[in-house]
Amino acid sequence: MKKWMKSGLSWGLFMFVIMTIIWPLIDGEGINMKRIIVGLIIWTLGGLAFGWTMKGNFKEN
Repeated sequence: MKKWMKSGLSWGLFMFVIMTIIWPLIDGEGINMKRIIVGLIIWTLGGLAFGWTMKGNFKEN
């Protein structure tokens, strides 16, 4: 796996945990399966997009 992909997916995982699990608990909302599935899709794609835009920061693309 390329470095930009690893970086993007780790960022996406971090954001998934914060925005899909921790933030709703702090806000007093429930966590359901639909929220988890939608969050997983959105943050995976967002993480890959983030990693791709940061691609120039890595020597090995």
